Amino acid sequence: MSTLIHPAFPKARRDKEQQRTGRFLESVQLHRFSDGAMKRVSGLVAVEEPLVLKVRDHENISFVRTPGDDHNLVAGRLLSLGLIRSRRDIRSVDLRVCGESTLARVELTPGENVRFMGAGVRREETITVQRLFELRDRFEERQALFQSTRATHAAALFTMDGHMLAFGEDVGRHNAFDKALGQALHSDCLEDAAIAMLSSRLALELAEKASMAGIGILCGFSVATSSALEFAETRDITLVGRLRSTSMNIYSHAWRVRD
Repeated sequence: MSTLIHPAFPKARRDKEQQRTGRFLESVQLHRFSDGAMKRVSGLVAVEEPLVLKVRDHENISFVRTPGDDHNLVAGRLLSLGLIRSRRDIRSVDLRVCGESTLARVELTPGENVRFMGAGVRREETITVQRLFELRDRFEERQALFQSTRATHAAALFTMDGHMLAFGEDVGRHNAFDKALGQALHSDCLEDAAIAMLSSRLALELAEKASMAGIGILCGFSVATSSALEFAETRDITLVGRLRSTSMNIYSHAWRVRD
């Protein structure tokens, strides 16, 4: 089980935090042109800050993310990279603020720690199109950060019978998926995840994340790329794109979705 260390922010960092409406949002003043006039108004933007992931014997990984859910993000990214299979493979995660960045120093549980190539799809169950439409509606209801900023992506994991296991939201679509995966890992329910739903297009790396987690149905609000489709065909993943309130495209292994 991982140990999370959250040291107090330096004063300058605390002052910056106090100016925010929340950990994920920041108040700004902007000019808006509307109805033929320019006005100065208040607005909200999604916070975006860098994180450096350091794992012993591996090259440092740097990326930007929406802060506030870093323990799930780190666990999900480690799973996506094939460095862990469960939360028990993480010995500790030390999160520290270093200047304008956050450093996540990870110690893995002693063992082989070889790169894991994926769990493979575990289920042969099917789902109706109507159930997918219902899951989409519930998904959109959870996108609070997107509704405030229109600047973020989201990802959710569901069981085949429609129970939402995990949800992540972030400025980056990969980060959002990793947050959802990490949340499921920490809750020991990743094995129950049968459906992943994303607000983004379905690109190769996102299909690879689904494969690593053993998820058989990957849904997206936008289209699939050719490389994601080829990958999904070979890994027995049902790829559902352009998921709308009454329509969808099924790119691969359509037998899992019935009308």
